[in-house]
Amino acid sequence: MNSPKTVLTVLLTATLLLTLAAEPAVAGIRRPHRFHAGDVYRGSFPDPDVFRLGQFWVASSTTIARRSLPMLTSVDGRTWRARRAHGAAGRRTNDAMAGLPAWAARKRAGSRRFVPLWAPAIDRVANGRWIAAYAAPLRRRPGKRCVGIASATRPLGPFRNTRRRPLVCPRHQGAIDPDVFRSGGRTFLLWKTEGIRGSLPTTIRVQELRRNGHGFRPGSHAHTLLTTAQAWESPVIENPSMIRFRGRLYLFYSANRWYTRRYAVGYAICRTLHGPCRRPQHRPLLATGGRIAGPGGESAFRGPRGQLLLAYAAWPAGRVGHERRLHVATLTVRKHGRLVVARRFRRP
Repeated sequence: MNSPKTVLTVLLTATLLLTLAAEPAVAGIRRPHRFHAGDVYRGSFPDPDVFRLGQFWVASSTTIARRSLPMLTSVDGRTWRARRAHGAAGRRTNDAMAGLPAWAARKRAGSRRFVPLWAPAIDRVANGRWIAAYAAPLRRRPGKRCVGIASATRPLGPFRNTRRRPLVCPRHQGAIDPDVFRSGGRTFLLWKTEGIRGSLPTTIRVQELRRNGHGFRPGSHAHTLLTTAQAWESPVIENPSMIRFRGRLYLFYSANRWYTRRYAVGYAICRTLHGPCRRPQHRPLLATGGRIAGPGGESAFRGPRGQLLLAYAAWPAGRVGHERRLHVATLTVRKHGRLVVARRFRRP
């Protein structure tokens, strides 16, 4: 599958590694492992969003194993078990999305239905409630994806959809990769517009949400923060992740094609939440090299000692198309807020 996201600012060890594979649309990828509540899970788990909940780490992901919103929990950040979401029907379903969006295309698994969600982001909003922002295909146009919002009273769900329409759905293009960012008691939604080949570039946009997260704040407007610009980014810029660190507002993003070794992570520094945002350098912050290839899908958060950490997924070097695992890098701030990768996680 982010001041930083409230749920990600809690303690997270710098040695966090999800021993999980992504689920790209590439032939030859192994089918997911069993995904039953309580079982150790080491299968596909793309686009993870991780947060701390009491003594557990919790991870949600893009739809796998016919679960709209699957969740894993871990006590050490290494061994992950499929978790039955609170309130979900059936002891072994482990689907935190109890109320499916009426506007989204559905699939059937036996007697139950599910929606293939992309890159969900979970965060707390006002009154102690939680929201899950996600992308899903339209029911009448399954080739187009838009961004929706579901809410719950607990972080493990069940999440239910109260909107009859998606929250973000541009008329002539899709919208995916939502991210939730909180600052000064206000909540913002970031997302990627998919653009139109040959006429409109991909962009990263932001707009303030209502206090309950169910819609945009009246009077607010969407602001474009970044658009595909540098040579290494072409043709796609996506996966926004925003964090405030040492007085600066950083916006991380992925660019290029995710299924190639050219996929990489860049960043910009924004003057305000509405921009402008400038790129401090003309090359990626994190790119193919060493033991990894095609890093992307990043998520920035603070570590246990307040350090800036960046979680990202990458192919093993020389094995693009095989599987993507999540790594964690420590970032160091240099002069004028420039960032460098100080250390990449080493497999235990």
